Amino acid sequence: MREPEFKVVDPRRRFLLWFVPPLAVFVAGLVVLLVSGHVTGPFRSVTVVRALFASKRDFFQDEQVKRILMARGYQVHVTPIGSRDLADKPDLDSYHFVFPSGHVANEHVKSRRAGKHVVPYRPFFTPVVLATFREYAEALKRAGAAKSHDQSEKPLYYTLDMSAFTTLATEGKKWSDYQLSNGNRIIVQSPDPCKAYSGATLVGFFATAFGDDPPQTVEAAEKLALDVKPFVDAQGQAGEDMAPKYFVPEGRTHAVIAVIYEHQYIAYQLRQKSVDTERVLLYPEKQHQSTPELISFTPEGDRIGELMMNDPELRQRAVELGFHSLGWNGETGTDFGGYISGRGLPEPPAGEKGRVQLPKAELFERMLDVVGECK
Repeated sequence: MREPEFKVVDPRRRFLLWFVPPLAVFVAGLVVLLVSGHVTGPFRSVTVVRALFASKRDFFQDEQVKRILMARGYQVHVTPIGSRDLADKPDLDSYHFVFPSGHVANEHVKSRRAGKHVVPYRPFFTPVVLATFREYAEALKRAGAAKSHDQSEKPLYYTLDMSAFTTLATEGKKWSDYQLSNGNRIIVQSPDPCKAYSGATLVGFFATAFGDDPPQTVEAAEKLALDVKPFVDAQGQAGEDMAPKYFVPEGRTHAVIAVIYEHQYIAYQLRQKSVDTERVLLYPEKQHQSTPELISFTPEGDRIGELMMNDPELRQRAVELGFHSLGWNGETGTDFGGYISGRGLPEPPAGEKGRVQLPKAELFERMLDVVGECK
């Protein structure tokens, strides 16, 4: 028998055999990161910007928006709050910027910041709409309160006659009166008008049923508010954002007609594999476009506002999330219609009809106080 052989292995060679392959992979990955510019990401200084947001906070909570802003060196810390509460918040000055949803809150914030740094930016708009389901829109057609926006077999958009709708509500009509099995009254459900701008806009929609001219005095505002109040009270206790309840599979049981923003509907449809033809929108004949203002209080806030207005990636993402983009002079961007039609979704009739003429901010606030018993 042969004697056993003993081999002496150089430990340096054993180490190299173990270490070199992972090192090669690491170096290759490092080269790729250097070329792409991502390797410096963790070492780049990031400015944290604090802001108060109303309903448009979903834009800044979007993961792609977060990544774009982080690549520009900014992280926006979102504090959600209703538009009216935002405008009245005691520590308003401790934030870099605010982003309320509507004109009344915008003006209140600016008045509180009188004599201080305040720069407004208007990057996009979105109409306030009434979201419902096809069978209910068709029932409103039979009742003479709605009509299809186009002649397609399954239109997604309808025009709502608020005067005719108000008559249905006044007469206590039920859905079962128009060939549906639902025996509930015909009502609209909205967020609390004392807190949410979309809920406040519903007050404006109902007000158009009593005349086109907004009130010019406190007395006239209070009288109109008392006329509108029964239609808002009919929904019972108002909730918060209605969109999450509307878009769930059992949405019909939560809200047959819900006040939401158009961008929420468009974003929902763009996420679907195919268009959801059962969920549709009602556009009042007198529309209202929510044009939120990013109101900056600091240079950091200014920078976020400038990125919102100028950065191509942020502006494209806004369209992808259902917003109509605006330019520096308030002109409407042309990319919205082309983008959604390219995704198989018909362009909505935003801006095609007249607009709700809301009263002056202080008079509208008084109306909301009366309707919602806010104070």
